[in-house]
Amino acid sequence: MKDSNHDASVEELKNKLEALYDQGVFIEDSEKRLRKLETLEKEVLRMENDSKIQNILKLFKALSNKNRLLILWLIMNGIRCACEIEHILGLSQSTVSHHINELIEVGVLKIIKSGKWSLVSSEINIFSEDFFMELIKKI
Repeated sequence: MKDSNHDASVEELKNKLEALYDQGVFIEDSEKRLRKLETLEKEVLRMENDSKIQNILKLFKALSNKNRLLILWLIMNGIRCACEIEHILGLSQSTVSHHINELIEVGVLKIIKSGKWSLVSSEINIFSEDFFMELIKKI
């Protein structure tokens, strides 16, 4: 059941949508837009607790770190051992390990065991230099 605050909010939104329609910004009248928005509102409520959304948030959080992006870029250019990443980025073993584990946790990287060595590989082909360059161009 909707409360009076929600009803007031809908009424205020309706007035704004009518003004936008009157100015020619929208081609749909306020009633039609409100019906569509009601459907979208229900979808948003459903999606808020969706595990896919939570996983996407974890991915973006993992990718929001400069060193993790650089590590991912290095691995997109070939399978790497942590020692290569440490050398190129000038990071400690523990820092590289932490970043790699964050990227493994969100499913972007995987470990390949080779005897006593652990190598890191990209788990997803979507992460390519072109992918990142297109994102950068859009920003």
